[in-house]
Parts: sequence; C-alpha cells; structure tokens
Amino acid sequence: MEEDAGSGRLNPTDAQDSIDQPLTASAETPQDQDPIVGYPDEASLRRPERFGRTWVAAIAAVLVLAAAGVGVGGYFALNWHDQSKALAQADEAAIAAAKDCVTATQAPDTAVMSASQAKIVNCSTGDFGTQAALYSGIIAEAYQAAAVKVQVTEMRTAVEGHNDDGSIDVLVAMRIKVSNLQVADQEQGYRLRVQMVPEDGTYKIAKLEQVTS
Repeated sequence: MEEDAGSGRLNPTDAQDSIDQPLTASAETPQDQDPIVGYPDEASLRRPERFGRTWVAAIAAVLVLAAAGVGVGGYFALNWHDQSKALAQADEAAIAAAKDCVTATQAPDTAVMSASQAKIVNCSTGDFGTQAALYSGIIAEAYQAAAVKVQVTEMRTAVEGHNDDGSIDVLVAMRIKVSNLQVADQEQGYRLRVQMVPEDGTYKIAKLEQVTS
C-alpha cells in the first residue's frame, strides 16, 4: 500500500495533470480563427483616433488658408479702391484746371485782358509755358485792334487718357460767340486737346492743340 501511495504521488493522474496545467492555452483563440464579432482589437481602437486627428489638421489648414485668402483679397480690394479714388481725384483736379486755363484764353474783352494774361502764364508749363507770354501778347493786340468781345456759351470736358509721366490728356469742346468791328455774335465751335501736368500742387497746361477730327 505504501508503494501504491508513493507511486500515486510521483505519477499524477491525467485528471491531476489537467488541473495543474495553466488555463491560458485553452482560452487562446487559434490564429486561423476570426476574433469574436463585435469585439474591437487594438488596431481598430487606434484607427478612429488617427482618422480624427487627420481631419482636424486638415480643417485647421483650410481655415488658415481661407483666412489668408480673405486677408489678401481684402488687401487688394482696399488697394484698388484707394488707387481708383486717387485717380478720380486727379481727373477732377485736371479737368477743373483745364477749364479754368482754357477760359482764360477766351477773355471777354480788353477790360479783363491783363488778368487773363496773368492767368495764362501762371497755369502754363513745358512747351506751352514758353509760348504763353507771346500768346497772351498777341491776343491783347488783336482784342484792341478789332474791339473783340468773346462770350463762352458752352464748354464740355472729359479725360481722354493718362500718360506714363503722370500727365492727363483732357478734351475740351466749346462754343463761343465773337463780336468785333465787322460781325456781331458770330458763333463758333471747336475742340481742344489739353495736356495737364501736375506741378506745384496743381495741374498746368503743358500742351494745347486743336482737334480737327
């Protein structure tokens, strides 16, 4: 009996072997068997996190680009607005100066001839400036010799173009009535192209020519 008892302890039964062996082997899922449906593995747990971060980064980049686009577009729009406003102001100033200076060349009579001569000289520059003194002198003599009287009945002006040197071409269309020793209230119409140049904070005539067509 002692031998049986001893051999029983030294050689455990199959049941004892199954009790003593760890349970992990029987709990493992075979590699060729699919995991339990509905139970997420480690890779699937990490995937949504990476996906979410990618979209957040993409959306942030789009927002940054959109903000930058609005900023750049706004800058160009503001710059264009400022340039357009400055150009319109320059056109208005050039037109006003052209009307004032051209009117001075059509003095009503000899009584205001001296003032007209001074204005013609003051509002001229460049090629026309060298001609202004001579031009005003000839006009004064013609007025006195023929008792000329002039009345401007209509004057229209428009900007024709802008030049690279900053000058502005202005078209002046006008109608006048001329009276002298031979005729009374003779109506005439003509057009002038006046090149206005910015100088001393105003615009002056640099060139004046008659437009025939």
